[in-house]
Amino acid sequence: MKQDERLREALLELQLLSDREARTLAETQTLLECLEAYSTAPSPAAALASIFVSLQQKIDASASMVVHAKADGKISVLASNIPELIDTELSAPIDLFARPRNVTNLSMIGVWKGRLNFYNFAGLLVVPARDETALLCLRDRPSAFGKDSLSLVTRLAGLAAQAVQNSKIAAENNLLAATIAGSSSGFAISDAAADDRPLIYVNAAFEKLSGYRAEEALGQNCRFLTAEPEDSPERTRLREAVKLRTSGKFLLRNRRKSGELFWNELTLFPVRDSAGKISNLVATQSDVTERVEAAQERDRARASMEGALAATGDAFLVLEANGRVSFTNTAVNDLFPAPKYKWAIGSDFEDNWADYLDEARNQPGRITRLFKDADFAVLAGMSGPQELDLPGGRSVLLRTARLDDGGLVVSATDVTAMKSAQQLLAERLASIEAATDGIAVTNDAGRLTYLNSAAAALLGFDSASNGLGRRWFRQYTDSVSVTAGQPFEATLTRDGGAQTLTHEITGSPLENGGAVIVVRDITDSLETEAREEELMQDLIRLQRQEAIAQLTAGVAHDFNNLLSAINGSAALIGTSENLPDDVRPHLERITAAGAQSAKLVNRLLDIGAGSEAGGVFDLSSVLADLTELVRPSLPHSITFDVVAARSGVALRGAPDALSQVLINLCMNGRDAIGAESGQIELNASQVKGSDVPPVTVGQIDENGRYACLAVRDTGAGMDAETADSIFKPYFTTKGRMGTGLGLAIVAMQVQSVGGAIDVASAPGRGTTVSVYWPLASLRRDAADTAHQELFDLSDMTVIVVDDDPDVAHVISRYLEANGAEVATCQDPRDALTAITEDPESWSALITDYDMPAMNGGELAARVRDVAPDLPIIVVTALARRLTDPRLVNGQVTGILSKPVELDQLCGTLAEAQAPAKEGA
Repeated sequence: MKQDERLREALLELQLLSDREARTLAETQTLLECLEAYSTAPSPAAALASIFVSLQQKIDASASMVVHAKADGKISVLASNIPELIDTELSAPIDLFARPRNVTNLSMIGVWKGRLNFYNFAGLLVVPARDETALLCLRDRPSAFGKDSLSLVTRLAGLAAQAVQNSKIAAENNLLAATIAGSSSGFAISDAAADDRPLIYVNAAFEKLSGYRAEEALGQNCRFLTAEPEDSPERTRLREAVKLRTSGKFLLRNRRKSGELFWNELTLFPVRDSAGKISNLVATQSDVTERVEAAQERDRARASMEGALAATGDAFLVLEANGRVSFTNTAVNDLFPAPKYKWAIGSDFEDNWADYLDEARNQPGRITRLFKDADFAVLAGMSGPQELDLPGGRSVLLRTARLDDGGLVVSATDVTAMKSAQQLLAERLASIEAATDGIAVTNDAGRLTYLNSAAAALLGFDSASNGLGRRWFRQYTDSVSVTAGQPFEATLTRDGGAQTLTHEITGSPLENGGAVIVVRDITDSLETEAREEELMQDLIRLQRQEAIAQLTAGVAHDFNNLLSAINGSAALIGTSENLPDDVRPHLERITAAGAQSAKLVNRLLDIGAGSEAGGVFDLSSVLADLTELVRPSLPHSITFDVVAARSGVALRGAPDALSQVLINLCMNGRDAIGAESGQIELNASQVKGSDVPPVTVGQIDENGRYACLAVRDTGAGMDAETADSIFKPYFTTKGRMGTGLGLAIVAMQVQSVGGAIDVASAPGRGTTVSVYWPLASLRRDAADTAHQELFDLSDMTVIVVDDDPDVAHVISRYLEANGAEVATCQDPRDALTAITEDPESWSALITDYDMPAMNGGELAARVRDVAPDLPIIVVTALARRLTDPRLVNGQVTGILSKPVELDQLCGTLAEAQAPAKEGA
């Protein structure tokens, strides 16, 4: 009878698993139907409405709404299937944005306020979303929401928040479109992604301005309006702005459909899409013909007077007989700045000159005594040109001429440049001589007519005079092609004795023939760039290796939870005393596969942790099984031999890791040989670190000793460039047949124990990969032969915490089979609450580490505060890498690895219970 009960329990467990899968499938189907309604909605508002309809159909939600937490603490309704609730406010007795909730009695939790009477509803679901929003669902039927309903609302909450945001953006876009459509300025929008930038929209004002209907303009480039010449500066500038998709303001001559010309003031600006990419160009257009023609008439009148006077670039001032200014050009204000009067037409000469002198007092120089005072008579009586040294440092030549009406024409020529030309030339020559770059001048034949000291040194001449008349390019071993009158750039090398020098040379032609050449030594910079590139590639390789390690550890962690359920279920079934004979072989295979999988996961975790140097093993234990592991994967045309110099060699690390490395190398050898006949040979020996040649991967300790495991194949071989790249992540020579990760993981495993790898290969000569694995003293740990199939856990009340319900279920069933009373929790906060309320009622706590809301370290620390003597056992996939200070160094009773061995867990519990019984 007892056997039948256990068999029924096992069958019931299988049925529960099947029911759980069916519920998961139904939940997925419901979610897909909701997503389909959302994705096929014709507008953001319809998408939001589809979510409310889905909630009504799938979970019988009578009222649904999206609410937002405002800065003043109030809650506003952004959207709802009840229109009158939109834009209203409500207050709740609970924090709606803290975490998902399923409230079955609204009246028991406090006072609700708002336009909606919350007490008319039987249940409430609350799921917070992003940006301080939450999705609320209420049911007015007699029954509250079920647990499955919360799962669906959780999935749809983010979509509802996004739909509200999309609806808001759509409303803003509609307002913007209406503004553009009704604007009095012409608007034209083009597709910036298309090659010819065709128009995709014009407003009514554009149609009125141009005379073209929208259907005539759309699809064309806006240039069909232009009447500007192809090479006009303004059209060229516009064309460049459109090409570069930048903003700008332009004045263009355009032609209406009727043929009428008009001046168009066009403002261009780009528009970016949500990804930040420029998607459109928008142009606003206005008819400014009247303004332009008025300005042109004014400018023509002024230009007729200024033309001849302004052509020289000299300062030109016309004074009336009474000293009033009747004409001035810009050069006057430039040479004699008068901030107050600015030499304006009608202003007085003496006022302007006094203003200038007053401004000049703040400048370092002194003005010529002749014009120290603002005296028009002195200026009018000046005979002949006068040179003035101005306070700002300029020198001018001043002339005056009398007009028939008594007026005066005054001109001033800036001769500062002429006076300082000689000094400037000398300064420039000194600068050229002091330059570190070589600067030289050549004639048409390339012969040097001038070179500074740096050029003489770079070109290899003892002095600058020794280089004169020599052809500069004869100093280099490379040939260079130079066309007379054309600029050139070249990178040439020259024998510098101790090293080869690399020079960057640029040439600029001179108007009178010949060229100016600049020589720069870039030898050191090229070496620096090469080193920087090498370091950057090393950094990229290390980043990729780190990414692989993190990915591997993450997969192993998740897979451990599945293994815990599989191995635990197998162990529960195995406790049946009357298990049928035809079932037991299957159970043994499940147990063996689970154990092998656990070893594989541990290796993956070791890779993620980056170190496998903790253990010690015998090399012969790996080599003994290697042949049987490799040969089944080899075709008959390939032989495999293992040659070991001696046995009993102790290595650091894990034997499975070395086995994986050697198998990987053998399989690569197989792929290199291909369909041809060939041989793979593994040769094992011992070497001193000082005898190891330079390696490809890793580092060798000269004082250390290593096992050299050389895998040689007779395959096609590799060139040097390929051999240097095979250990880089994602590099593969197998095309789609390879992942580029196998040898990258090999390199990580070998380096993690302090080893190194060397590759010797050549095309057509096969490949030898030598793995240098560090030696260690051989130490064999005695196996624990004690095994106890049934532990006495009676009188123990245990609480098990794991966010994976399958893992928690298996552990609880096995502990109950050994006499314990077990309670399980998925949320660690619930367990903390239970222990806090009655610490004396619990005998032990078993908890996972990596959980939402609170990890195992925090849970253990807070439990110790209320129950300091309570035994705590942590079961985690991170057991071998856990460094949480709240758990290590004896802070908890035990830390066990997932997938946990249930006998080991029971034994740990029994040992924790023994002191308590002895004390009793």
